[in-house]
Amino acid sequence: MDAPSSPHLQDAFTDAPLLKKDILNHITSFPQTLDLFERISRYIIDLKSSTAAFDKDGPATKRRKLENTPGSQLELVTKSDLATEIGTQSSLLRLPDISFSIPQRKKFTVVLTSSALGALGPTGALEFGVFFKDVDYVACLPVPEKTARQWNFCIFVKNSHGISDTETDPLLFTVTDNPTKGNTSVSEYGDMKQNIITTLNRLLPVTVIEPAPAVFQSLTANSYRKSETSYHVKSHLGIKEGFLFFLENAILWGFKKPLYCFKFDSIESSSYSSITQRTFSLTIRTPDQSGGKEVEFSMIDQVEHPAIDNYLRKNQLKDASMAEARRAKIPSSLAKENLGAKSELQAAEDEIAGMAHDDTDDDDDDDYEEDSNGDDMGSDDSESDDEEGGSVAGRAVNNLAEDELGSELEEVELTDDEEVEED
Repeated sequence: MDAPSSPHLQDAFTDAPLLKKDILNHITSFPQTLDLFERISRYIIDLKSSTAAFDKDGPATKRRKLENTPGSQLELVTKSDLATEIGTQSSLLRLPDISFSIPQRKKFTVVLTSSALGALGPTGALEFGVFFKDVDYVACLPVPEKTARQWNFCIFVKNSHGISDTETDPLLFTVTDNPTKGNTSVSEYGDMKQNIITTLNRLLPVTVIEPAPAVFQSLTANSYRKSETSYHVKSHLGIKEGFLFFLENAILWGFKKPLYCFKFDSIESSSYSSITQRTFSLTIRTPDQSGGKEVEFSMIDQVEHPAIDNYLRKNQLKDASMAEARRAKIPSSLAKENLGAKSELQAAEDEIAGMAHDDTDDDDDDDYEEDSNGDDMGSDDSESDDEEGGSVAGRAVNNLAEDELGSELEEVELTDDEEVEED
């Protein structure tokens, strides 16, 4: 039996096609409820009309902000198209109660069709989503510092990587180790994470990327799950604490707004700065065509430096730590004063070389005296050995002092009284 025709119902639920479909199915099974849903539909239409009138005559600043937001009209059109897609196409995967962090911190039902992913609210209305053709990067990352296993799915479309001037939000949602609940349709996997990855890999133009030990692994032990490898590096973006992930073709930072995705082709150079005994900073610069931004991630533990440095070198992400723009500038007045003059380091090296020459001459004199009095010194071999050992040890100490003091090393001369007293 076909559902009764209801123009009011069609107009009232244009933005909630799944809900409209369920209502029509209910009316088909219970025709007596048609009048009730007609009245509900008229009420919703009147409510929408009054809301539209308020928006039209409402605060001008609010209207201007919406009208001037880059891509806002496009997003409205996309949402309408997405609602139609989600409502008319069969669901390949349906996952209720999925926690989102971006663009909204809320639970939604995730629906995957053959060409789109949508997040549905409690009424079945589409809140947001993406067409798969617009997706250019997806990563599935373990959520750090959690006792129970969780994974964050990061879905990026063009201009959602955090590095351009006209940014839209990526999608960020979390799944757990629990079996998939709800209508999973074509999936044969009970594991929710693998279920999503397998489905997305069939539908997306790109492959879902996961961390791998061969690509990068943290040198810090996983204190929450000791038997597992950590793939994140704790860092700060300004005052926000987050995590860097070094993947096979991109560097990601999350999981707070803004979520950053530096694909290799969007990295012009990398550099280190603010290096201390315990921490350092990593700065990533993007090319001018990608926004020309420099993003600094600070307070990275020095323990992680070998792994990060090896990753950057292996992937030929240019190290600009000693680039001309980052070197300390010498004032022109000081440069003129020191033109042609020896540096302190050079002066110290010359001084140490002169002292070493004097020590050699003294040793030669001692050898001459020992040769002329060989018979007298024969019985004092052990004493001579002690003195010679003391002389060698003394020179070793002097060399260490020279290394430590550098340009501050000064030659100390004994006074006549001190020489007599020493003898």
